[in-house]
Amino acid sequence: MEAALTPSRRATLAGGLSLLAGGAAPARRSAANWIAYEGRLRARLAEAGRFDAGLARGLLELTNRARRGAGAGDLAWHPALAETARAHAADLAQRSYVEHVTPEGFDPTDRLGLLSRRLIATASENIAYRRGGPPHTAADLMTTWRKSPPHWTNLLRSRHSHVGYGVVQAGDRTYGVGLYAAPDGELAAELPFRPQGPRPLLAAVEGLGERYMGVWLADELNGGARVPITAGRLPGGVYRLRIDRRVRERLYTSLFGPIIAWSGAA
Repeated sequence: MEAALTPSRRATLAGGLSLLAGGAAPARRSAANWIAYEGRLRARLAEAGRFDAGLARGLLELTNRARRGAGAGDLAWHPALAETARAHAADLAQRSYVEHVTPEGFDPTDRLGLLSRRLIATASENIAYRRGGPPHTAADLMTTWRKSPPHWTNLLRSRHSHVGYGVVQAGDRTYGVGLYAAPDGELAAELPFRPQGPRPLLAAVEGLGERYMGVWLADELNGGARVPITAGRLPGGVYRLRIDRRVRERLYTSLFGPIIAWSGAA
């Protein structure tokens, strides 16, 4: 094997730096933290009345107009990316902060892994925040990104193929989140966040095809340690589905799938 090209989760933030950087170091993430954060995101999504679908679609139109002008291809709307963007926008509004990484230490690819139960992908994120003045428009949010070289570079990045936007207005504040990705595929079935046994795992990865070399779990509570799905006993904890895909004969990349919370032995 020549090399393994493993996507860096920190690299997914490149080009999507927060407009308000800094803050205290995140707390250590435990299984309880993961489970609570998944519940928080689901609760935010239930607040459907807070989302501005018109502004979100306006951002898609303006994004593709800008990309055409830069010689990049149009981005297709992706429901899972949009859902994740909405959840984070609502969380920013509810907790009054503007960051890519939450106070607990969760990043955009964590959010995608918690909410999307089939998508195989990493994601990068843009955040725009406006306060005061007349009602904010999609053009206002785009202007915020245009004035920030890292955000604008991220929005125009040629390797992206899909996007989802979420916009929340809270009083005179507007939070816009864009999530960009080039999806690597989908699982055969939705993977429950809290599966009761190994069968849903095996059903989800069935029939991935010859280019996928192997499937395993990354132990999120132990530095992403590699755990075989066929392990005799799987301790309770939080795991991310990982899929090794062949790039060429002796080169592979390791892809990111959904996150599960395991309650006990397999």
